[in-house]
Amino acid sequence: MNLKIRLTLFSSLVFTIIFGLAAVVIYWLFYTSSERYLISSLEKNAKIAGIYYLEADEQSPLKHLESKNQYESLVKRAMVAVYNARGQVSYGGMRHDNQINQSVLTRLKMERTIYFKTADSFYFGLYYPDNQGDFFVFVKESGADFDDQLNRLLVTLIIVFLVALISIVLLSVWLSKYAYLPIRKVIQEIQHKDLNTIQEPLTIIRTKDELQDLIESYNALLRRISENMIIRKNFVSYVSHEFRTPLAGILGSMEVYGAKARSQEEYQELALTITEHVNFLNQLIGNFLLLTEDQSLKRSLEVFRIDEVVWDLVPKFARSFSVPLKVALEVDDPAYFNFRGNRMLIALSISNLIENALKYANGQEVLVRMNTAAERLSLEIIDHGIGIPAAELEAVKQTFYRGSNVGRVKGSGIGLSFAQIVFKDQGVDFAISSNDLGTTVSLLFPKF
Repeated sequence: MNLKIRLTLFSSLVFTIIFGLAAVVIYWLFYTSSERYLISSLEKNAKIAGIYYLEADEQSPLKHLESKNQYESLVKRAMVAVYNARGQVSYGGMRHDNQINQSVLTRLKMERTIYFKTADSFYFGLYYPDNQGDFFVFVKESGADFDDQLNRLLVTLIIVFLVALISIVLLSVWLSKYAYLPIRKVIQEIQHKDLNTIQEPLTIIRTKDELQDLIESYNALLRRISENMIIRKNFVSYVSHEFRTPLAGILGSMEVYGAKARSQEEYQELALTITEHVNFLNQLIGNFLLLTEDQSLKRSLEVFRIDEVVWDLVPKFARSFSVPLKVALEVDDPAYFNFRGNRMLIALSISNLIENALKYANGQEVLVRMNTAAERLSLEIIDHGIGIPAAELEAVKQTFYRGSNVGRVKGSGIGLSFAQIVFKDQGVDFAISSNDLGTTVSLLFPKF
């Protein structure tokens, strides 16, 4: 059952319940008000009949004539009976009515007025004490007109209900189709999505309701999925980029040591070098796999010191670059250096940033400065090289993008985007600024 049918059935059911309750209330109110009006009319007729029959000897001819006119215009003689104290009909035409007996007269004398109804008639009795004795005035009215009014009301309610129900169904179908139209558009847009277009957000429909919230939430999910897909899509690129250095080291060492016979000490040194490179590759593979598995990455967290990570990288760059690298520590409390995260990924990311700074430093010193800011550890990598054009500051964060001014400096355009992904995952604030005087990359680590 689709949404449109459910909406139509639900609205029809709600209308049926509400209208049914309203019809019951209307019918009951009409019945009670009509019955009260009928009782009041019967009571009035009983009083007029009593005055006409029992007060004639006390009225002037003119007054009696007026009472007669009222009586004849309001009361039908055949529907009136005036009983004496012995239970006999003294006046009126109802001389043989089985509903009026001595017990009814006794009850009437006690209660002064009485009202009751049978299957086809309504009765009203009035106790009328007079100078001639005690009398009981009864007025009877057929229930045909009363029942006819109720039946007409019931038929009217049924007709109105059926017409309204059909109208509600048709209106609900139209409204559900109109209300469902934005959802239909979203469904069609999603159905046309594929791996090439999944990163494109859905068109936001400004409905200012839950549908707009749903689309915005879906677009946020698409962005997260897209980021995850980019990581997986570029996994081989990351691996090849990071594996190049240790593999080149192993290959170079093998070529050099294979050129001629070496001493035992030199072969041991070769084995140690190869072992270090292999261990590094093994850690690299494990951490790339962790990067694609969020839960495994969270389980791999450890506590380590950021300054130790930086100092471990200094010898590596001293061998690979002739550009001077300076480390400045301006932190009084060593506790600021403590960080909980994935050491290997943080080390790779910082290494990528320092390597970029050294490559584009134009031969000038690169400074790695650590201090405190807002009670957090701040790490800045500052170079005075070629800088990044202002229009390309955001673009350089994208995978494979390289600045237009890099010239012949080799690079893959991967390191910066990789570092940005890692720092975001590890909760480290990342910022980059640049001008003609150089580039500064700022990292702000969360408080331990």
